[in-house]
Amino acid sequence: MTTRLAPPGPRPPPFDLDDLLRFERLLSKLSTTFGSIPMKELDRAIDDGLVRIVEALNIDRSALIRIRTQTGCAQVTHAHAVEGVAPVQRLLVARDANPWALSMAIANRLVAFSRLDDLPPEASVDKASWRRVGLKSHVMVPIMVAGHLHGTLNFGSIRVEREWTDELLGRMRLLAEIFGSALARQRAEEEVERAIGFERLASSILASLVLTRPDEQGQVICHALRTIGEFVGADQVALWRDTSRDGRYEPIQRWSAEGLSVQPDPPAYNLPWLARRMADRDVVRLSTLDELLSAAHVDVNTLRALGIRSLFMVPVEGEQASALLMTTVARHHTWADALLPGVRLLADVLGSLHARESAERRRLAAEVEASHWRERLAHLVRVHTAGEMSVALAHEITQPLGAIENYAIAARRRASEASPDMPKVAELLDKVIGQSTRAGDVVTRMRSMAKRHELDPKPIRIERAVRECVGMVKMDCDLRDIRIELPPASPGPTVVVDEIHVQQVLLNLMRNAMEAIELAPLGGAREIAVAVAIRAGERDEVRVDVADRGVGITEGDLERIFESFYSTKSSGLGVGLAICRKLIEAHGGKLWASHNPGGGAIFSFTLPQLP
Repeated sequence: MTTRLAPPGPRPPPFDLDDLLRFERLLSKLSTTFGSIPMKELDRAIDDGLVRIVEALNIDRSALIRIRTQTGCAQVTHAHAVEGVAPVQRLLVARDANPWALSMAIANRLVAFSRLDDLPPEASVDKASWRRVGLKSHVMVPIMVAGHLHGTLNFGSIRVEREWTDELLGRMRLLAEIFGSALARQRAEEEVERAIGFERLASSILASLVLTRPDEQGQVICHALRTIGEFVGADQVALWRDTSRDGRYEPIQRWSAEGLSVQPDPPAYNLPWLARRMADRDVVRLSTLDELLSAAHVDVNTLRALGIRSLFMVPVEGEQASALLMTTVARHHTWADALLPGVRLLADVLGSLHARESAERRRLAAEVEASHWRERLAHLVRVHTAGEMSVALAHEITQPLGAIENYAIAARRRASEASPDMPKVAELLDKVIGQSTRAGDVVTRMRSMAKRHELDPKPIRIERAVRECVGMVKMDCDLRDIRIELPPASPGPTVVVDEIHVQQVLLNLMRNAMEAIELAPLGGAREIAVAVAIRAGERDEVRVDVADRGVGITEGDLERIFESFYSTKSSGLGVGLAICRKLIEAHGGKLWASHNPGGGAIFSFTLPQLP
């Protein structure tokens, strides 16, 4: 919706046809640019776009302003002003300086005025603010990202008054959509990076917990709570438990940011509504306590008495009355969706550690727990692998996303023509669907590797599984200028295995091969060879080799590299190859390393062939 302020009377001169044509050509170019630009170049492209807009429209300045709707603060992230014109103020409280414009932006309404006297009486505060900075004519276009206000795109004239035509305002709306689409992609990639960062954090915490002696558990859990709190921006993180089963919670392990006053022995707090949510295994995320229903008034009173403004509460799996609770007291806080899987995992692990109080319980659960931790460690390796592949993953996803945006814009332009060519529109939409499927396939492959998984052996064609793994690392190899070789496709032998576990082994070996090549002296062959063959003997076996031309392995390390927590890399955890060997042995096979006669190393494993 547009709020266009234009009372009768003499008007400033409108933009001429040449201005509109220049802006139309610029709009088309920006649409193409923002559809395919890498996210690391987005800020530079926005700055350049604002310069070109000012030049094309012959106005004085333009700016992209980020708005925090909770606080009413506005921050200029990108701006341009012609020589002799003061730039837009970088930071202001829009709630105080421009309350009317802020309300229009929140309502997703474009505002345009050609002179200050066009403004309505309710905009008197805004009018005074704009008059102080010498603004004569102005356009403010809301930018929406994922259905919420991200900020505004602003165009202003300081030296002369300008008339904004309806046609031009429509094109400005489209420009804001182009910027909003690019910012949405940027936010999505930041969320992915944040999720991967948290998964890496979770992996390091899990690794430390695996090595913890029972008498050190309390200290390690407290350290883990502090690490989690500092990463997500919480002021307090605690494991809570309803010991009496009456909805009265008390912290049993906790961390608080420096400077916060903490009771040494806190009482049990009355939180009946949250207790019911925990009993139903629900996650509770509140940016503000105002989001709670009236039925939770007891909880609201308790939380406010504690000074809590925002909270994130995750139930602990297997512990009916326990939860991991993160809170802020200094400010309101929004908890990102991407944090949830990692927080769930850590809540379960920390809760289960604290719950191991009885020796009898540990004795009865020993075998199950050993299997549980083996899969936890296997999951840790998969998360590390996914994190290391994040750059290639983002690059591979960016290409179809850029194509989707270009095809969608082209389809919208075709559909808006006086006599739209509907077959062409349908063709463009089919291309959007195809690119969406392509991007979805990439995410599905990586998700299957990173999520928790239980052993599930099934008959598979081993060569097909190998080719899928090669496809998953090919983009990363291309980015590193490494060639990966695979024999011509053939049906290949069948084995009964858990495909996720075998692919985890393959990915780990290929990643190790890439790292070994990166460390090798310049000038060597940058290639990885993967081979599948049948090995005859007392029983027929399938053998898979992953050979590289990297730095190789010293004679004394050929067997030691498979020991738990032994690593030849300064940043390695030393669990990857140990887990890989256990996974292969669990399927009745063997995994070993040998020297590559041409330099480098060969990692080989066997699996029993299906008769």
